[in-house]
Amino acid sequence: MATQMYGVVQATPTFDPTAWLSALVQIGGGYALASGRKLWLVVEDCDYDDLASVMRPLIGNPDRAEAIRVAIERRQNGDA
Repeated sequence: MATQMYGVVQATPTFDPTAWLSALVQIGGGYALASGRKLWLVVEDCDYDDLASVMRPLIGNPDRAEAIRVAIERRQNGDA
């Protein structure tokens, strides 16, 4: 998908849930998928500024949280 602005076509940024999970881990965070597909994000040891940067893509985008759930499920099932 692309957006056209003033005659210039720009690519719409995509969300990579695997890269997002890696970014969370890199700043000292963690994650788990509990029963009922409840997503737990462990952020106790994360720097606030780093955490804000990592969390920004999720705010107002429930479809991205769902993509993260699917990525974790795939890892747990050995698919990724």
